Amino acid sequence: MKLYLFDHCPFCVKAMMAAGYAGLEVEYVYLDNHDVAARERMVGYNAVPILEKEDGSFMAESADIVELLISKSDKTLAPAVFGERISQWQERHQQTLWNLIFPRDVRLPLPEFAKPEAIDYFTRNKSAMLGHSFEQALQETPAHLADMRAALGKLDWLLPPSQRDDKRLSWDDIHLFPTLRNLTMVSGLEFGFGLNAYLDEVSQLTGVALYRDMAC
Repeated sequence: MKLYLFDHCPFCVKAMMAAGYAGLEVEYVYLDNHDVAARERMVGYNAVPILEKEDGSFMAESADIVELLISKSDKTLAPAVFGERISQWQERHQQTLWNLIFPRDVRLPLPEFAKPEAIDYFTRNKSAMLGHSFEQALQETPAHLADMRAALGKLDWLLPPSQRDDKRLSWDDIHLFPTLRNLTMVSGLEFGFGLNAYLDEVSQLTGVALYRDMAC
C-alpha cells in the first residue's frame, strides 16, 4: 500500500499514526503541496491523505483510512472519551494554532515544500485564512506563545496511553496528537513534563517523529 500525504498535515498524520501503530508496511509518498491535479487524478478532488490499496484503488478521508489500516492488524484503538473536549479546545484556539504553525510549516525542510511553487501556493492560501501575512504572524509570536501556553495548560487531563487502564492508543490520540505534534515546531513553546511525556510516548508508539530538532 502507498500513502500519499504531506508531512505537516494533521489529517495525514492521523493515517501515519495508524500505519505505524498497526506495524504495516506502507510506503509514504510525499506530494508537492501545489500539485492539486495529482490529488484530483487519484480521488477526483483535492484531498490528502490518499491511500492506494493493494488492488490499486484509491481512497481518501483520514478517519476511513485509519479504520482500514487498523483493521489489517491485530491492534485496536480505544474509543474516544474526550472527543467533544478535544474538538472544543481545537476550535477555541484555532487562530492561535494557525498563527504559530502556518508560517513555520514552510520554514522547515519538509518534502511537500521542496519547490518554490509549493511554498507560494501554501503561503497564499494560508495567509488568506489568517487574514494577514506570515510576516505579521511571526512578528506577533510573543503574544501567540502566551496564548498557547495558557491553552496547553488546559490539557492537564491528558494522559499517555501507558497511564490509562487499557494501555491502548485511542481515537482521542488520533484526533489530538497531530495538532500537538505540529506545535513542536514552535521554538520557545514549553509543553511541560506531562505533555512532553505524552508526545514522546505517542510518537514512539506510532513512529511519527516530532519536530523538536527543527523548531524555529
